[in-house]
Amino acid sequence: MKNNFKENEELDIIVLIEKIKLMLLSVFLQIFRGSKKFLSAWKQLLAVIVAGAVLGYFLTDKDKPSSKEATVLVKINFDAGNYVYDTVELINLKISSEDTDFFTQEIKLNDDETIDEVSISPVIDIKDIIAKDIQANEIRALFENLEYEDGFSVTEGFKSDYDYHFIKINVSNNSSIETINKVIDYFNNNPLFAELKERNLQRISSIISDNKQTIKQIDNLLEYYTTQNTSNNSQLYIDNKDLRPNELIKTKITLQSENQELKRESLTSKETVITINESNVLIENNSLASNKMVYYPFLFLLIYLIVSILIGLYSYLDKLDRAS
Repeated sequence: MKNNFKENEELDIIVLIEKIKLMLLSVFLQIFRGSKKFLSAWKQLLAVIVAGAVLGYFLTDKDKPSSKEATVLVKINFDAGNYVYDTVELINLKISSEDTDFFTQEIKLNDDETIDEVSISPVIDIKDIIAKDIQANEIRALFENLEYEDGFSVTEGFKSDYDYHFIKINVSNNSSIETINKVIDYFNNNPLFAELKERNLQRISSIISDNKQTIKQIDNLLEYYTTQNTSNNSQLYIDNKDLRPNELIKTKITLQSENQELKRESLTSKETVITINESNVLIENNSLASNKMVYYPFLFLLIYLIVSILIGLYSYLDKLDRAS
């Protein structure tokens, strides 16, 4: 009886394998028939491609040059993030309203320079937020609204608080890097931030000068006591118990580090918006959608394929329905 059971099991497995083979063969056969039918209709395919190319030719604006785009990494200083984001919205509003006077008078563009779109997005770094003086409830709101979608993103309320941002600018093909610089200069021409820049540079210069003076005084003090209280074996002996040479040396090292950090800050705080990647940021936009004579034939061909598949599926289901 056990042998019969084993034989039945083996027969079931063999039958299952045969059914799977037949199913796969049927699928490949359907694919082959569909491909054969598709290739046999080459005249229809050619007509679809030609129709798309003709439509793309007539829809292509001959007077409008192809576009370029630049992605500029910038550092925003003086807590001017909200101002820069609002200015980007203003530029896009002027683009939509075709306010040519704004671009020629305010941004100083030439007649052959055109800006199509400007967008800005932050370079996410949680340390930029933590370092700022924000309230506890704001920090809680930040962590409650963190999202993970195509990388690390953050709630809209904090996007202007980051230090580094990407500004993407789409311009006409005959524009140059000077066009990009004019947009950056427009951000920096606000008189309020020009005054803040001067005050910030004066503050940095004053602190560096005071630190240098303090370091000089520490050096003189250490040198004086070393000279006066050094024994013959050159060992340092300090009679004044209130003086702690180790603390003076630590203070000197701290002030030197602070000066280095202030010098670095002065290099990145000369303007409201500092461009980090100043070269090779302008590239030609060669996207498929920008070339209509390629885009429309591809689109028409895709639509033709989808319609053909749907018609074939309907015919197959209709035959099954009639057979049943």
